[in-house]
Amino acid sequence: MTPASPDPKVLDALGEFFAAGLCELPEGPPIARYSRAYRRWFENCQLPDYDGGRLCPCGHKYPGESMVLSPDYSFTRSWNEAAFVERTARATPAQQETLRRLRDLINTEEEALKRIGSPHTIGGAGYTHAIVNYDRVLAEGLDSCLHRLKGRLDDNVVESQHDLCYALVDLIEGIQVWHRRLITSVERNENQDGNSRKLVHALRQVPFRPARDLYEAVVAYNVIYYIDGCDNPGRIDQVLKPYYENDDTEGRDEALALMRAFFDNVCANGGWSAAIGGSHADGNPAYNELTEICIEASHHRYRPSLELRVREDMPDKLWELSMDALATGCGQPAFYSESGYLNALRAADLGISEKDLVKWNGGGCTETMLHGCSNVGSLDAGFNLPLILEETLKRTLTRGDVTFEEIVEAYKEDLKAAIGEVVSQLNTYFEARGKHLPQPIRTLLVDDCIDRGIEFNGGGARYNWSVVNVAGLANVADSLEAIRDIVFNRGQLSPVKLLGVLERNFDGMEPLRQRLLRCPKFGNDISSVDCLATEIGEFVYREILSHKCSRGGKFLPSHIMFETFADAGRQVGATPDGRPAGEPLADSAGPVQGRDTKGPTAMLRSVARLPQHLVAGTPILNMRFSKAMFEKPDSRRHLRALIETYFKMGGLQLQISVLDREELLDALEHPDKHENLIVRIGGYSTYFNRLSDELKREVIKRTEYVL
Repeated sequence: MTPASPDPKVLDALGEFFAAGLCELPEGPPIARYSRAYRRWFENCQLPDYDGGRLCPCGHKYPGESMVLSPDYSFTRSWNEAAFVERTARATPAQQETLRRLRDLINTEEEALKRIGSPHTIGGAGYTHAIVNYDRVLAEGLDSCLHRLKGRLDDNVVESQHDLCYALVDLIEGIQVWHRRLITSVERNENQDGNSRKLVHALRQVPFRPARDLYEAVVAYNVIYYIDGCDNPGRIDQVLKPYYENDDTEGRDEALALMRAFFDNVCANGGWSAAIGGSHADGNPAYNELTEICIEASHHRYRPSLELRVREDMPDKLWELSMDALATGCGQPAFYSESGYLNALRAADLGISEKDLVKWNGGGCTETMLHGCSNVGSLDAGFNLPLILEETLKRTLTRGDVTFEEIVEAYKEDLKAAIGEVVSQLNTYFEARGKHLPQPIRTLLVDDCIDRGIEFNGGGARYNWSVVNVAGLANVADSLEAIRDIVFNRGQLSPVKLLGVLERNFDGMEPLRQRLLRCPKFGNDISSVDCLATEIGEFVYREILSHKCSRGGKFLPSHIMFETFADAGRQVGATPDGRPAGEPLADSAGPVQGRDTKGPTAMLRSVARLPQHLVAGTPILNMRFSKAMFEKPDSRRHLRALIETYFKMGGLQLQISVLDREELLDALEHPDKHENLIVRIGGYSTYFNRLSDELKREVIKRTEYVL
């Protein structure tokens, strides 16, 4: 039974503008209802305070009081239960009834969405980061979108496409009002100066008409970034390059100031990733002066997460600038193998044209997508490999005559079953989301949704796939190696007794736990355990890649744990690698924190043995180096050689924190003294103080390298 529709006038009076718009067209198709919701939001939402600087909007995208229902770039809309309770408590009876009806409406939608119900959601459960087509807006203006939509309406398209075009026109009209409000907010600035006047002049041109110079291009880029909800900047150095090179008025210093201002806005919103450098479609290097400027602008800033796409012919200057940036402690940039990613994406058979292939960019943490023309989910699910192994061991170790090979084969069978179950649930969810929960902004700004007349969540983007996560591979490799060593090679423990030890969480068996910890560990260039990681990894990667995504394309594996490897471990009991129940898992594609004891080269050789060409979703690898190292030219050269060698061995990604153990320990005890301390975790940088104490300790456990 469909719940009674909430009264949009009551919601509007409550300041619930997004919800009010959603309820204005109760019988309309979802794309019309949500486009109207966004329209009312743009028309009425509180604007960020203009600070008198070079760009507007600036600061946090959603200042002021929390709404019960608000826009969300990942899930279209976000429900705030705490705000609902608080607002209902102080509402009139009529308002309370309307708010309850709103909650019923959202609950009914949620039931229809059939969200994934699985423990395998490490890092994501149907999240959707994306990169909109900044290039097209800067070159053509949003007015061109309006003309394209009205042109399709004039062509008498089928009813579903008519609904989409009409809805997006409605959305643009709301953005027009928001844009005029921005201009007014700058004009009313008490401190009218050159910045304000110049900004008003630019805003009267962009983003509805084409940008004519670098300043207008950056202003437009910033406005579109906020319209999209402050997600990913994408290939910013490539998009802005022609405006910079053809501008005789803005020099390098002003370009750097503009990038710093934009990066500050990304930081203010916890925004995500921007790939720089790499290649052009003709195969030539894409490095330019703006690539350098982006790296310089990152100093002491934790976002955006800069992804430097490294070719063998990358200029020496960019290496030096990268080392300078890292030395400031910002964790920027991370390094990505250009040839490795291009080859991996080709081999994944995703139907990407060579022209579009060079648009690859990590979005969100660093989930691989294509700038301006893709919908890849990120992350849609996350497979907890140790959790699956735990169930396998409960079933197989009870057999006194079980062999090691039988345990491994049983584990593979369980992996295959879990992967099949989760991707089936995801495909059901994708189909339901395409019917019930559109994303109007992405439909407007991602190619080829308008031209195909298909909504973004319904498969309208030019390229569609799904990035899913693989968690705890190092724990599994270490555990299997320990079983083989202690139980089968040395016979020091029977399978049944090992199971009992694990079920008791090593209670009263600390010497045995220490013995398990001394078994060979992944990350030390030890063939036996590395080969187990490779065998299990390849099986998982190929199994994931074998499944089709109902939205289009395939499922792509990744190793992206960001802050989730601690939560993932809480689900898992004691494991044979000596890890107690509930302890964190390994961070992404690397070894378990602190278990790599043979130096950086040995660690990289271990990780490079993984078939990373099958992990195009991105296999993150974290390393920590001392600050003193960056003061020595020889050490910098050695680090560069280490990165280049790792990529030649097949590695795809490497990111670096520059932190001393003593500083981290002091920050743990005295956080107020280290408010600006930045660490790399997962696919991005964040402030050390924002981590839980558990995660802080995991960062401290990381091996600190000195070259």
